[in-house]
Amino acid sequence: MLNDLRIEALSLGCACCGKTFADGHRLMAAYFVRDVRSFEQQVELGIIGARVRNLWVHVDCDNPDLRVGWNMTPDIHHCIRCKTFLKKEDIVSPVFGIDNPRAVNPDDPSDIGISLRERVYFVHTDCKNPTLTRDSSNILLGT
Repeated sequence: MLNDLRIEALSLGCACCGKTFADGHRLMAAYFVRDVRSFEQQVELGIIGARVRNLWVHVDCDNPDLRVGWNMTPDIHHCIRCKTFLKKEDIVSPVFGIDNPRAVNPDDPSDIGISLRERVYFVHTDCKNPTLTRDSSNILLGT
């Protein structure tokens, strides 16, 4: 947090569709598999290394501000895509809103990145399979 700005990874546009980011777009973080670590002394997001700068992708590239068909109610208890109540065993991804796509770090004017809004929403990683369980392999097991 720098002078009330949350500067995140430098990105001009979505890593999926390439559209330029704008105020109000809704984003999810994406990472290269090479940057995922199981055991690392310094961690930032669970198993993501502290020095890793993520990519940003639209939650819905065809509807980047999620104004149509999404439940953008101000709570963290429902999936904004399928609109169902989130259960403790569901696997979710955080969704962030852009406040300013080209924010300048006041302590370092050469550091330009995305300023995020404070509100965080959640979306099931897979609304059809919220716990990500598989009948045959059980890659993840709900508890």
